[in-house]
Amino acid sequence: MEIERDRKSDKICLMQKGYLQKVLQKFNINDDIKSVSILSALHFMLKTIMSPITIEEREYISHVPYATALGS
Repeated sequence: MEIERDRKSDKICLMQKGYLQKVLQKFNINDDIKSVSILSALHFMLKTIMSPITIEEREYISHVPYATALGS
């Protein structure tokens, strides 16, 4: 992970290029895709309570490719 901080504009940029390349390889996604910048909403918070907890939930989600890719 790379982190850049721009104090003048009060912004922090997180870049995960190396990690994302590994994930794309895992799911056989070509390298000729376009990257985009996204802004997360100020109120957006991820919490562990949102993750699958029970064995049944984990088993179900493990068969959903989209969820697996997002979980990566």
